[in-house]
Amino acid sequence: MQRGPGRARSVVTIGTALALLGAGAATASAGSGGAGLAAPAPKRAAAPALEPVRGLPQLSASLGLRKVSRRAASAVTLRYASRAGGPLLVRVDVVRLADGLSVFQDQRLAQPGAAQAVRWSGRAGDGVALDGGYELRVSVGDAAASSRTSVSPGGAAPEGAPPPPGSASVGRFTFVGAVFPVRGEHGFGEEAARFGAGRGGRSHEGQDVMAACGTPLVAARGGVVTWRARHARAGNYLVIHDPITGQDHMYAHLRARALVKRGQRVETGQPIGVVGDTGSASACHLHFEVWTAPGWYKGGAPVDPLPALLRWDRVS
Repeated sequence: MQRGPGRARSVVTIGTALALLGAGAATASAGSGGAGLAAPAPKRAAAPALEPVRGLPQLSASLGLRKVSRRAASAVTLRYASRAGGPLLVRVDVVRLADGLSVFQDQRLAQPGAAQAVRWSGRAGDGVALDGGYELRVSVGDAAASSRTSVSPGGAAPEGAPPPPGSASVGRFTFVGAVFPVRGEHGFGEEAARFGAGRGGRSHEGQDVMAACGTPLVAARGGVVTWRARHARAGNYLVIHDPITGQDHMYAHLRARALVKRGQRVETGQPIGVVGDTGSASACHLHFEVWTAPGWYKGGAPVDPLPALLRWDRVS
């Protein structure tokens, strides 16, 4: 399809709710996300009280998870405060349980009593972390070490780096970087619904997911809304850019204008609208496209989204 010229004039914004887990708690295991450190969502549940970290009396902390299913989360926020009498060098590691390696670390100089927040939502190296189990570990050092150590508020850890000796666990969680966008009963249609199927002289650039009109839709991956408009063929549609992979995801035939607006940052699993049959649709369904970097009609190319959809369907 070609880019629609219209822009929506009114929006309904859905805030992202954080499901919070107390320090030391863990989720059950389950089976790609947003960026690394990012601004919190506009709406959040109240953060739990900070509790002493077992094994590190210099710190109090709480762990919050943004859950995308009963068993998995797409982001984690660690809040902590130093209980030491002076500046304290604090390092936070996100450790992959499968091999014990740190995929993300945040190191900063914490002043006594000053609230700190570290947020991780899936960045590992220059890509997205693998789905699976992870642990938040915290370690502390002498403030004098800051003169010899790089103090950086967040970033990917060197490949293969383990957490430092003497670190303490704050909690475990299961990370999933993407979720299936249709939150209800669905199917994948016949051959005509597939990527590359003929469309009267053109090719189908996405995969249709058949579902009843009104079935909730969520963002498969977090990112920034680059388009929210209406088109004669696509109906009400939305494009979300993933800043980690550079891919764009396009959602079409929504029953009404999307719940998020252009320029807004959305989280993995955040509600974006409901299934519809607007545009040239002959039945209620989501038309879903994946475009390679640099994105949708920006020099990227559409790729078959079915393998990713099937994978996300299994884990979410």
